[in-house]
Amino acid sequence: MLSDFTSKSLNSDTSFLSNLERYTEYFEAYLADLLKDLDQEIQPHASHVCLAGGKRIRPLLVYLFGSRALESKQTDIDSLMKASAVLEMVHVATLVHDDILDHASTRRGVSTVHHSIGNHSAILLGDALFSYALELAAEFPTAEVCKIVARATKRTCSGEIRQTFSRGKFEISLEQYLGFINDKTGELFKASCEVGCLLANEDVAVSHTAGELGLSLGINYQVFDDLIDAFGNSTQSSKTLRSDWSTGKITLPLILLSQLANPAEISLLQSKFSQIDEQNSARCPEILHLLEKYNILQECTAYLNNEFEHTLSLIDSLPYPETRKNLRSFLGSFSRKFATLNTLQTCNFLAF
Repeated sequence: MLSDFTSKSLNSDTSFLSNLERYTEYFEAYLADLLKDLDQEIQPHASHVCLAGGKRIRPLLVYLFGSRALESKQTDIDSLMKASAVLEMVHVATLVHDDILDHASTRRGVSTVHHSIGNHSAILLGDALFSYALELAAEFPTAEVCKIVARATKRTCSGEIRQTFSRGKFEISLEQYLGFINDKTGELFKASCEVGCLLANEDVAVSHTAGELGLSLGINYQVFDDLIDAFGNSTQSSKTLRSDWSTGKITLPLILLSQLANPAEISLLQSKFSQIDEQNSARCPEILHLLEKYNILQECTAYLNNEFEHTLSLIDSLPYPETRKNLRSFLGSFSRKFATLNTLQTCNFLAF
């Protein structure tokens, strides 16, 4: 399957970003081949959700922490590819389920799979991807890969469940919110970093720092995603927006608002969240006024910038100069994404 995917194809003779591009290219082909082993009836639907694009952050984190050992032969490109596929399949499975829970109509610019095969079949498709990922993880010589992935999958589901139980509850604290996203997004980032370190035979200290970095990056990524959902422009996004609001999810904008609002305003906010429905534009004007009054978009942006600085500090604590340099280059794309928040306006919020 990877006869031409040798370590010579991914080496220091080319630029780091070129290596990432080539790894992503190889990964797409590898993942497409793996999906051919699924039952014929579900192959097209699995390919639809798995090969529809995406940033491939989890596979790239595996590569970033595992590729240092390619030249020393402590790991090989096939192992990195397989681990990358395992974590990406788990991630895609969660997206399939999330889109059903959020009533999302588009993902990455195309119709979500439950719109074509129904909720029941889409749920089972997600389950099949979960199961296939763990089957592949069990093929590694060490059970530790499967253990890391299974633990992360469990915590990802737990975080999503807890956030689902919290819908419509305006009293959700910042700590609870961070707990939700730490699990539902951060754990798979953490697992990707840890599996890369495991395959590279890194020591415990490096693996621990890498895991903390993954969690921190997960918080950055999910907070950014939540802000785009709240403040973004639907004409510039490839996914359904305002799904958090319409399904009663309390995310950072409303949490920070609750910290700044006076008691009367908090009472108003709580009353607006006492009922969840999908046609709730009638309660927008009051919320919009408060978001603008307290400069919540700016507050959220400042919060995200502080979190990102913490992520960078974790990178700087890693022992390998080349790894630090590569990770900072990789996070350059995140910096550019975060900069787009400066172009948003509060008036986009709740614009149905």
